[in-house]
Amino acid sequence: MKTLVSMPLTKSPAGTWTIATAKTADEKPYFGTVQIHPMGQIYTVSWLTTLGDYTGLAFYEDGYIFAGCAFHNSYGVTLYTINDDGTLDGKWTSPSYKGAIGTEKLVGGIPGQLEGTYHATSSSPPPNSANYEGTLNIQQLNDIYQVSWSVGIDYQGTGLRVGNKLVVAWGEGNVFCMNYQIENNAALGRWAYLGNSALAMENLHKIC
Repeated sequence: MKTLVSMPLTKSPAGTWTIATAKTADEKPYFGTVQIHPMGQIYTVSWLTTLGDYTGLAFYEDGYIFAGCAFHNSYGVTLYTINDDGTLDGKWTSPSYKGAIGTEKLVGGIPGQLEGTYHATSSSPPPNSANYEGTLNIQQLNDIYQVSWSVGIDYQGTGLRVGNKLVVAWGEGNVFCMNYQIENNAALGRWAYLGNSALAMENLHKIC
């Protein structure tokens, strides 16, 4: 990909982006635009592409966008911080919470090893503010992580790791997980979907 020359990006990724180069996991190219807007402490993301139109939610930390989306609103996105002691601290949201954030704590892991089975405790954001607990399992397939919860209700998700962060998109049916690294006005991205072990890529250029 050739270098994109433009003014430096502000701290917020909000704005309009064009899809400069992209391909699906089976090497099919596509094009379009991406709209990112703030909503409280998170961001909404809208993809208008030659493959279809999608909406999602994202966290933005340390120059990275961590996002998830689905074909419907029965999904969520969780961003975990991987700690040295084998625990994970998570924060999560879904469309029904309109920008509110819940928390999740994972314990019982092996330091230095992300794969495994954890005990999960979590609290939902208002208005529910309900606590729940159960088990969570993480398995790695190439560069993609498959995640499953059993917390009274069973959930499936797919995740990507960036350093000490793991972003997971979860929900009913197929869900998509993506992360972008911001470099000036370029966003270098990769994405995956539930049940597939191959990565796709999507690079953006900020228009305004």
